[in-house]
Amino acid sequence: MSKISCNIIRDVLPLYVDDVVSEDTRSMVAEHMAQCEPCRKKCEEMQCCVAIPMDTGANPLKKFKKAWKRKKITLVCVTLIAALLIMCCAAFAVEQFVYQEEIAVNGAVYTQKGANVTELPQNSEEIGYLRGISFWSTASPTVDFMGTNLDGKYGGCPIYQSGTDDQVIYLEDFGGFYIPFVLSEYIAVPEK
Repeated sequence: MSKISCNIIRDVLPLYVDDVVSEDTRSMVAEHMAQCEPCRKKCEEMQCCVAIPMDTGANPLKKFKKAWKRKKITLVCVTLIAALLIMCCAAFAVEQFVYQEEIAVNGAVYTQKGANVTELPQNSEEIGYLRGISFWSTASPTVDFMGTNLDGKYGGCPIYQSGTDDQVIYLEDFGGFYIPFVLSEYIAVPEK
């Protein structure tokens, strides 16, 4: 067998030190190092090197799992808060703009204003009933009681005039509450 160069031995030396070479390669490297001082020293250096032990514990995985769980909880909380805010804003918009109710009473239009009350103001007088539910038109004013956007839920309910403020009327609903309505415009000339 011809003489093996040091370059070839140094190429396979890491595998030799790690003991992952075949028996033939092992004997070839051992035979060369017996005659070559520089390769023997290189092998000793490689065997003496401090190997950094690999962390086989579960601590990094536990830290990652804990951080991931924290991020998921944060994401769920932020999503729930955002959904709650959106629902509150939608409810406010619906309450204030979409379903604002109006009724026409004796040639005047009243718009629902404020929270329902359980008792009428003192000196309030009954002025009639909401007899029919229909859409009013400024092109043909009426003196009858009627409502818009009420969906038939207040038909036949009594209407009361506030004793302290003639600009406010109250519509009694079927649950016994009084819904305040404030004068917003006249659709007929008011009687004097």
